Amino acid sequence: MRKPLIGVIGLTAELYKKKIPDFVSNLDRYFECFVRDTFGFADTISFPVVYTREGVEKSFHKMEKSNVDGVIIVFLSYSPSLITEPVLKNYRFPVLIWNTQQIMEISENFNTEDMMNNHGMHGVQDLASVLVRERRPFSLVTGHPGQGDTISEIEKWCRCACVVNDLKRMKVGRIGGVFRDMGDFFVSASRIKKNLGPTVIDISMDYLAKLAGSVREETIQETIKTDRKNYIIDSNLNEETLEKEVRLEHSIRKLIKKHRLEAIAVNFMGFKGKSRCAAIPFAAISKLMTEGAGYAGEGDVLCAISVWILQKLAKTAMFTEMFTTDYRNNRIFMSHMGESNLLMAKKPEEIKLVKKDMSISAANTETAMFLFQLKPGSITLFNISPQDRDGFRMIAANGCIEDVKLFPGITAPHFLLKIDRDVREFLTDYSLLGGTHHLAMAYGDFTKEIRMLSEILGTEFFKI
Repeated sequence: MRKPLIGVIGLTAELYKKKIPDFVSNLDRYFECFVRDTFGFADTISFPVVYTREGVEKSFHKMEKSNVDGVIIVFLSYSPSLITEPVLKNYRFPVLIWNTQQIMEISENFNTEDMMNNHGMHGVQDLASVLVRERRPFSLVTGHPGQGDTISEIEKWCRCACVVNDLKRMKVGRIGGVFRDMGDFFVSASRIKKNLGPTVIDISMDYLAKLAGSVREETIQETIKTDRKNYIIDSNLNEETLEKEVRLEHSIRKLIKKHRLEAIAVNFMGFKGKSRCAAIPFAAISKLMTEGAGYAGEGDVLCAISVWILQKLAKTAMFTEMFTTDYRNNRIFMSHMGESNLLMAKKPEEIKLVKKDMSISAANTETAMFLFQLKPGSITLFNISPQDRDGFRMIAANGCIEDVKLFPGITAPHFLLKIDRDVREFLTDYSLLGGTHHLAMAYGDFTKEIRMLSEILGTEFFKI
């Protein structure tokens, strides 16, 4: 993930500039050091301390021209809201108000000078109140720069602002259309563009078949040779199926390169009637997720975006789905047809390439997929759910992948997810929130980042 570019603006009051100019000069020197010493995790654009509406407008205009990922507002003293809010509402970049001050504590020697240097919080309250009333989305963090958890919150927000900015330029390829009558994630491409940012590009199967036919035989054999070196090839996986899989892998890679795609949503039912597109290339999809691409099945663009977001935040993410409940042990059996992220393997040396029967699909054939046990550990589930009035809702939940071996009778990536509460309540809450049946998943707890994303995008957020 690239380094965020963040604009930082320090505010004070014009009254102080007129009546106590040395006070503002001191704030200016402090602010310069504050920006330099605090934002090692981001590139920054900042200006001398601002105290007029014209100064705010000039600063915001320069930051917009620089295409900053977000702007952090710091109240160095009190500053009235109406030098900022009327300007801010004309800009769409993400805004974080950092409610902070110079001193960590109030000692017994606290005096008037200390109070003057540390009274920005009522400026925060003034601006936040007006922004809430005007429904202008913003985020807020309270804490001292000497507190590590505060800096961690600021860094997380900057990373989220970076992701949201990149979402505006992101392109998602949809291959094979959308699974017929599957309605939970089905929304228009224009709605996704308007509310979330990404552009959806539909790829025809005829075009994919044409690209598959142009893949050189030498390229196919080189890839197979590499796969044989890196993975265990199951004896049931014949050479013809492996070659067909690898041919499709390189055709999809060509698509990604040509259209500059960062995620793909693939409907296996679209793979029919084309000699070179006879079966969905699950092994190829797994490789692409391992390389950082977003992905979802059944043409689910929303979940492909969700996986991409977690790839950026967590560096490793994958697509999954809930299948069966273990009521007694508060567990859920998680799986899908053949997609996985190889970086999540418990033992990379035991990753297998196996045959996957696809008689369920319109193509009625077989393909290749990876099979392995996932690493045990705590995870985050993430879902973007369409809501009424063109809105979206972000849903996050935590769980734990158990250290359980693969079930011998199931030829699909799978694992058992332990829920730390009554699984009945969890599943009920998820569906009542409108969660769709496809999910993104990553190791670690990224619920704070998802909440920040929802604030920046102006969407609802729920943690189960």
